[in-house]
Amino acid sequence: MRKKVVVYLMVLSISSLSFGQSIKDTSLLMNMFSFHVSGHVPGGAIAQRYGMNMGVGGSYMLKLASGWMLAADFTFFSGNDFKADSVFDAVRDEYGDFINTFGEIGEAAFYERGFYTGLRAGKLFPIIGPNPNSGIVVLLSGGLLQYKTLIHQDGREVPYILEDYSKGYDRLTNGFGLSQFIGYLHLDSHEPINFYVGFEFHQAWTKNRRDWNFDSMEKDLNLYNDYLFGIRFGWIFPINKNTVDTYYYY
Repeated sequence: MRKKVVVYLMVLSISSLSFGQSIKDTSLLMNMFSFHVSGHVPGGAIAQRYGMNMGVGGSYMLKLASGWMLAADFTFFSGNDFKADSVFDAVRDEYGDFINTFGEIGEAAFYERGFYTGLRAGKLFPIIGPNPNSGIVVLLSGGLLQYKTLIHQDGREVPYILEDYSKGYDRLTNGFGLSQFIGYLHLDSHEPINFYVGFEFHQAWTKNRRDWNFDSMEKDLNLYNDYLFGIRFGWIFPINKNTVDTYYYY
């Protein structure tokens, strides 16, 4: 009986040292996934081929209690504004039309398709927001930027811009890229309203990866500078959901 009393008193004494950590008043270690959308205005070499694009993607983010952040990020982007029609001049007739296998005018559409993937690191500055886990966030990233022209035909009746032939015109381009983001990160104290929004900037040093361009009849060996300037919004899903309440340690 005496031993049970001693154990009981020890448990009480340890419990009295317990403390809670709440997202309301403490910067926490948090694991998060996010889904994001973005819009970009191009600059540099990519702007000679395409106009504005829209992006969608996802990220895994780790926020340390110190405010430092790490993330793995992927964005797929696409656009409908194609500016480089002249690459097809050699396979159009004198009126600028494609001729299909039936000797009729063939229809084709051209779109931008690409992606950026990379690793991000940065810091949260809790100078605004409802709690120490919200505030201004600055992130830097290094990764791969890639884009090309998607050639689309509903009837697939213009054979000289189909399948392997399309590779001579699509200008598949990629290379090392950098990205910067500055914006506001909001992790709510009670409700599941967790998001970030801000400005992002991409710079990449890219090369055409095709062996031969049919329009110029040569391999493109140039190094290009590509830029994307845009706005990004992300919806955050914390993995450790109980961070919105209180942690207890014994």
